[in-house]
Amino acid sequence: MSELEQLIWNVLGYMSMPVIFITGFVGTALIAVAVLKMMGVKAAKPE
Repeated sequence: MSELEQLIWNVLGYMSMPVIFITGFVGTALIAVAVLKMMGVKAAKPE
């Protein structure tokens, strides 16, 4: 593999890591919200 190919693959690899983590976090949050809504859980009222 040439230096240019190595550079391109490194850049693509390091750029994909944050995207994967953020997508996983957002997906988990959306699923959690959907499950809580289906269960009818309401927000706690502040005291």
